[in-house]
Amino acid sequence: MGRASFCGLRPPAAVLAVLLMTLLGHTARSDEPKLSISGYDTVAYFTDGRPVQGKAEFEYLWHRLRWRFASSEHRDLFVKEPSRYAPQYDGYCAMGTTNDEAAHKDTVDPEAWAIVDGKLYLTHNQYWLEVWREKAEEYIKRADASWQATADLPEPVIVGPPCAASPPTTKVALRDGGHWVVVAGQVARDAAGNVVGKGDMRAQIEQVGKNVGACLNAGGATVKDVIFTVSYVKEPAEFDKYADLRQRYFGPPSPKSATVAVPQLASPDFLVQVEAFAAIQ
Repeated sequence: MGRASFCGLRPPAAVLAVLLMTLLGHTARSDEPKLSISGYDTVAYFTDGRPVQGKAEFEYLWHRLRWRFASSEHRDLFVKEPSRYAPQYDGYCAMGTTNDEAAHKDTVDPEAWAIVDGKLYLTHNQYWLEVWREKAEEYIKRADASWQATADLPEPVIVGPPCAASPPTTKVALRDGGHWVVVAGQVARDAAGNVVGKGDMRAQIEQVGKNVGACLNAGGATVKDVIFTVSYVKEPAEFDKYADLRQRYFGPPSPKSATVAVPQLASPDFLVQVEAFAAIQ
Protein backbone atom coordinates (compact mmCIF):
# COMPACT_ATOMS: atom_id res chain seq x y z
CA MET A 1 0.00 0.00 0.00
CA GLY A 2 2.91 2.33 0.68
CA ARG A 3 3.81 2.14 -3.03
CA ALA A 4 0.37 3.12 -4.31
CA SER A 5 -0.02 6.51 -6.00
CA PHE A 6 -3.34 7.07 -4.24
CA CYS A 7 -2.73 6.36 -0.55
CA GLY A 8 -5.56 4.72 1.37
CA LEU A 9 -7.35 3.38 -1.72
CA ARG A 10 -7.70 -0.29 -2.33
CA PRO A 11 -5.84 -1.45 -5.49
CA PRO A 12 -9.00 -1.71 -7.69
CA ALA A 13 -10.07 1.80 -6.68
CA ALA A 14 -6.59 3.14 -7.37
CA VAL A 15 -6.64 1.62 -10.84
CA LEU A 16 -10.05 3.17 -11.53
CA ALA A 17 -8.80 6.55 -10.32
CA VAL A 18 -5.78 6.38 -12.63
CA LEU A 19 -7.96 5.41 -15.57
CA LEU A 20 -10.38 8.25 -14.83
CA MET A 21 -7.60 10.82 -14.67
CA THR A 22 -6.07 9.47 -17.88
CA LEU A 23 -9.39 9.76 -19.70
CA LEU A 24 -10.01 13.26 -18.36
CA GLY A 25 -6.51 14.33 -19.35
CA HIS A 26 -6.96 12.93 -22.85
CA THR A 27 -10.30 14.72 -23.23
CA ALA A 28 -8.78 18.00 -22.10
CA ARG A 29 -5.99 17.68 -24.68
CA SER A 30 -8.47 16.71 -27.40
CA ASP A 31 -10.63 19.73 -26.61
CA GLU A 32 -7.68 22.14 -26.78
CA PRO A 33 -8.09 24.54 -29.72
CA LYS A 34 -5.87 23.63 -32.64
CA LEU A 35 -3.10 25.84 -33.97
CA SER A 36 -4.21 27.60 -37.14
CA ILE A 37 -2.10 27.44 -40.35
CA SER A 38 0.79 25.73 -38.57
CA GLY A 39 1.39 28.76 -36.39
CA TYR A 40 2.08 31.20 -39.24
CA ASP A 41 1.17 34.87 -38.86
CA THR A 42 -1.89 35.49 -41.04
CA VAL A 43 -1.45 39.28 -40.82
CA ALA A 44 2.07 39.09 -42.25
CA TYR A 45 0.76 37.92 -45.62
CA PHE A 46 -0.84 41.36 -45.95
CA THR A 47 1.73 43.58 -44.24
CA ASP A 48 4.97 41.83 -45.21
CA GLY A 49 3.82 40.11 -48.41
CA ARG A 50 5.28 36.79 -47.32
CA PRO A 51 4.74 33.90 -44.88
CA VAL A 52 6.16 34.59 -41.41
CA GLN A 53 6.18 32.15 -38.50
CA GLY A 54 4.24 33.41 -35.49
CA LYS A 55 5.38 33.28 -31.87
CA ALA A 56 3.71 31.55 -28.93
CA GLU A 57 3.80 34.73 -26.83
CA PHE A 58 1.60 36.52 -29.38
CA GLU A 59 -1.40 34.23 -29.53
CA TYR A 60 -5.13 34.87 -29.83
CA LEU A 61 -8.14 32.54 -29.73
CA TRP A 62 -10.70 33.04 -32.51
CA HIS A 63 -13.19 30.67 -34.17
CA ARG A 64 -12.05 27.86 -31.84
CA LEU A 65 -8.54 28.12 -33.25
CA ARG A 66 -5.27 29.45 -31.84
CA TRP A 67 -3.74 32.15 -34.04
CA ARG A 68 -0.11 33.16 -33.64
CA PHE A 69 1.58 36.38 -34.73
CA ALA A 70 5.11 37.63 -35.20
CA SER A 71 4.48 40.71 -33.06
CA SER A 72 1.99 42.28 -30.70
CA GLU A 73 1.21 44.84 -33.42
CA HIS A 74 0.10 42.09 -35.78
CA ARG A 75 -1.94 40.43 -33.05
CA ASP A 76 -3.70 43.72 -32.29
CA LEU A 77 -4.52 44.27 -35.97
CA PHE A 78 -6.09 40.83 -36.09
CA VAL A 79 -8.07 41.35 -32.88
CA LYS A 80 -9.58 44.54 -34.32
CA GLU A 81 -10.50 43.02 -37.71
CA PRO A 82 -10.13 39.22 -37.72
CA SER A 83 -12.32 38.77 -40.78
CA ARG A 84 -10.04 41.04 -42.78
CA TYR A 85 -6.89 39.04 -42.08
CA ALA A 86 -8.05 35.45 -41.52
CA PRO A 87 -7.63 33.10 -44.49
CA GLN A 88 -10.77 32.03 -46.30
CA TYR A 89 -12.49 28.76 -45.36
CA ASP A 90 -11.00 28.82 -41.84
CA GLY A 91 -7.55 28.25 -43.33
CA TYR A 92 -8.34 24.93 -45.02
CA CYS A 93 -7.24 24.21 -48.59
CA ALA A 94 -9.03 26.56 -50.99
CA MET A 95 -8.83 23.94 -53.74
CA GLY A 96 -10.29 21.14 -51.63
CA THR A 97 -13.38 23.17 -50.81
CA THR A 98 -14.27 23.53 -54.53
CA ASN A 99 -14.87 19.86 -55.27
CA ASP A 100 -18.69 19.91 -55.12
CA GLU A 101 -19.80 16.56 -53.59
CA ALA A 102 -16.15 15.71 -52.91
CA ALA A 103 -15.55 19.05 -51.17
CA HIS A 104 -13.53 18.59 -47.99
CA LYS A 105 -11.27 20.23 -45.45
CA ASP A 106 -7.58 19.52 -45.77
CA THR A 107 -4.30 20.79 -44.39
CA VAL A 108 -2.36 23.55 -46.11
CA ASP A 109 1.19 24.56 -46.82
CA PRO A 110 1.58 28.11 -45.41
CA GLU A 111 4.01 28.78 -48.27
CA ALA A 112 1.25 28.08 -50.85
CA TRP A 113 -0.80 31.25 -50.68
CA ALA A 114 -2.42 34.02 -52.70
CA ILE A 115 -4.29 37.23 -51.97
CA VAL A 116 -7.19 37.88 -54.35
CA ASP A 117 -9.41 40.96 -53.97
CA GLY A 118 -8.01 41.56 -50.52
CA LYS A 119 -8.70 38.01 -49.28
CA LEU A 120 -6.14 35.36 -48.29
CA TYR A 121 -6.32 31.84 -49.76
CA LEU A 122 -4.14 28.86 -48.84
CA THR A 123 -3.77 25.52 -50.61
CA HIS A 124 -2.48 22.03 -49.84
CA ASN A 125 0.83 22.63 -51.63
CA GLN A 126 2.44 24.60 -54.45
CA TYR A 127 1.11 22.33 -57.20
CA TRP A 128 -2.50 22.84 -56.13
CA LEU A 129 -1.88 26.57 -55.79
CA GLU A 130 -0.90 26.72 -59.46
CA VAL A 131 -3.95 24.65 -60.46
CA TRP A 132 -6.13 26.95 -58.37
CA ARG A 133 -4.61 30.10 -59.88
CA GLU A 134 -5.57 29.02 -63.42
CA LYS A 135 -9.28 29.41 -62.63
CA ALA A 136 -9.18 31.28 -59.35
CA GLU A 137 -12.37 33.26 -59.94
CA GLU A 138 -14.38 30.12 -60.77
CA TYR A 139 -12.91 28.14 -57.87
CA ILE A 140 -13.65 30.94 -55.41
CA LYS A 141 -17.29 31.06 -56.50
CA ARG A 142 -17.64 27.29 -56.14
CA ALA A 143 -15.94 27.20 -52.75
CA ASP A 144 -17.98 30.13 -51.44
CA ALA A 145 -21.19 28.37 -52.54
CA SER A 146 -20.28 25.07 -50.89
CA TRP A 147 -18.50 26.32 -47.76
CA GLN A 148 -21.58 26.46 -45.55
CA ALA A 149 -22.03 22.70 -45.96
CA THR A 150 -18.30 21.95 -45.98
CA ALA A 151 -17.68 23.95 -42.79
CA ASP A 152 -19.63 21.39 -40.75
CA LEU A 153 -17.51 18.45 -41.90
CA PRO A 154 -15.03 16.88 -39.48
CA GLU A 155 -11.49 18.20 -39.46
CA PRO A 156 -8.86 16.26 -41.42
CA VAL A 157 -7.30 13.40 -39.46
CA ILE A 158 -3.50 13.06 -39.56
CA VAL A 159 -2.68 9.45 -40.41
CA GLY A 160 0.75 9.46 -38.75
CA PRO A 161 3.43 6.71 -38.86
CA PRO A 162 4.68 5.12 -40.99
CA CYS A 163 3.93 8.28 -43.01
CA ALA A 164 6.16 11.29 -42.50
CA ALA A 165 4.90 14.04 -40.21
CA SER A 166 5.57 16.77 -42.75
CA PRO A 167 3.91 17.09 -45.10
CA PRO A 168 1.22 15.00 -43.37
CA THR A 169 -0.87 12.24 -44.91
CA THR A 170 -4.51 12.85 -44.03
CA LYS A 171 -7.93 11.22 -44.04
CA VAL A 172 -10.60 13.74 -45.01
CA ALA A 173 -14.40 13.55 -44.89
CA LEU A 174 -16.29 14.42 -48.09
CA ARG A 175 -19.64 16.12 -48.48
CA ASP A 176 -21.07 12.98 -50.11
CA GLY A 177 -20.38 10.94 -46.97
CA GLY A 178 -17.26 9.16 -48.17
CA HIS A 179 -13.61 9.82 -47.36
CA TRP A 180 -10.33 10.39 -49.15
CA VAL A 181 -6.96 9.24 -47.94
CA VAL A 182 -4.59 11.95 -49.17
CA VAL A 183 -1.08 10.51 -49.22
CA ALA A 184 1.45 13.33 -49.03
CA GLY A 185 4.42 13.30 -51.39
CA GLN A 186 6.49 10.15 -50.92
CA VAL A 187 10.12 9.83 -51.97
CA ALA A 188 12.57 6.94 -52.19
CA ARG A 189 13.57 6.63 -48.54
CA ASP A 190 13.55 3.38 -46.61
CA ALA A 191 12.36 2.96 -43.02
CA ALA A 192 15.77 4.04 -41.73
CA GLY A 193 15.66 7.26 -43.75
CA ASN A 194 18.24 6.19 -46.32
CA VAL A 195 17.89 7.12 -49.99
CA VAL A 196 17.12 4.07 -52.12
CA GLY A 197 18.18 3.67 -55.77
CA LYS A 198 20.39 6.67 -56.41
CA GLY A 199 20.35 7.27 -60.15
CA ASP A 200 17.95 4.34 -60.71
CA MET A 201 14.41 5.39 -61.68
CA ARG A 202 12.99 1.87 -61.47
CA ALA A 203 14.33 1.29 -57.96
CA GLN A 204 13.03 4.67 -56.81
CA ILE A 205 9.55 4.05 -58.23
CA GLU A 206 9.44 0.74 -56.36
CA GLN A 207 10.50 2.33 -53.05
CA VAL A 208 8.10 5.24 -53.50
CA GLY A 209 5.38 2.70 -54.31
CA LYS A 210 6.08 0.78 -51.10
CA ASN A 211 5.92 4.01 -49.10
CA VAL A 212 2.65 5.05 -50.75
CA GLY A 213 1.24 1.58 -50.04
CA ALA A 214 2.20 1.78 -46.38
CA CYS A 215 0.47 5.16 -46.02
CA LEU A 216 -2.63 3.92 -47.84
CA ASN A 217 -2.80 0.93 -45.51
CA ALA A 218 -2.37 3.14 -42.44
CA GLY A 219 -5.30 5.23 -43.64
CA GLY A 220 -7.54 2.23 -44.31
CA ALA A 221 -7.09 2.15 -48.09
CA THR A 222 -5.33 0.03 -50.74
CA VAL A 223 -3.90 0.70 -54.18
CA LYS A 224 -7.27 -0.41 -55.62
CA ASP A 225 -8.82 2.67 -54.00
CA VAL A 226 -6.45 5.16 -55.68
CA ILE A 227 -8.38 7.55 -57.94
CA PHE A 228 -5.51 9.75 -59.10
CA THR A 229 -1.91 10.69 -58.40
CA VAL A 230 0.42 13.66 -58.84
CA SER A 231 3.97 12.65 -59.71
CA TYR A 232 6.89 15.09 -59.59
CA VAL A 233 9.80 13.81 -61.68
CA LYS A 234 13.18 15.07 -62.80
CA GLU A 235 13.17 12.95 -65.98
CA PRO A 236 9.62 12.51 -67.33
CA ALA A 237 10.71 10.44 -70.35
CA GLU A 238 12.49 7.96 -68.09
CA PHE A 239 9.53 7.87 -65.72
CA ASP A 240 7.17 7.05 -68.62
CA LYS A 241 9.12 3.85 -69.38
CA TYR A 242 7.75 2.15 -66.27
CA ALA A 243 3.99 2.30 -66.89
CA ASP A 244 3.42 -1.29 -65.69
CA LEU A 245 5.37 -0.68 -62.49
CA ARG A 246 3.50 2.53 -61.83
CA GLN A 247 0.15 0.81 -62.30
CA ARG A 248 1.14 -1.89 -59.81
CA TYR A 249 1.94 0.64 -57.10
CA PHE A 250 -0.27 3.62 -57.94
CA GLY A 251 -3.29 2.10 -59.68
CA PRO A 252 -4.45 2.31 -63.32
CA PRO A 253 -4.01 5.51 -65.34
CA SER A 254 -6.55 8.24 -64.58
CA PRO A 255 -7.35 11.39 -66.55
CA LYS A 256 -7.08 13.28 -63.26
CA SER A 257 -3.50 12.13 -62.69
CA ALA A 258 -0.65 14.48 -63.50
CA THR A 259 3.07 14.20 -64.09
CA VAL A 260 4.94 17.40 -63.25
CA ALA A 261 8.48 17.94 -64.51
CA VAL A 262 10.66 19.57 -61.85
CA PRO A 263 14.34 20.56 -61.92
CA GLN A 264 14.91 19.52 -58.32
CA LEU A 265 13.23 17.63 -55.47
CA ALA A 266 13.98 17.82 -51.74
CA SER A 267 17.33 16.12 -52.33
CA PRO A 268 19.40 15.92 -55.55
CA ASP A 269 19.35 12.14 -55.10
CA PHE A 270 15.57 11.92 -55.50
CA LEU A 271 14.24 11.30 -59.01
CA VAL A 272 10.52 11.04 -58.26
CA GLN A 273 7.96 12.05 -55.64
CA VAL A 274 4.33 10.85 -55.68
CA GLU A 275 1.15 12.04 -54.02
CA ALA A 276 -1.85 9.68 -54.09
CA PHE A 277 -5.56 10.24 -53.52
CA ALA A 278 -7.69 7.23 -52.57
CA ALA A 279 -11.48 7.10 -52.15
CA ILE A 280 -12.95 4.98 -49.34
CA GLN A 281 -16.17 4.89 -47.32
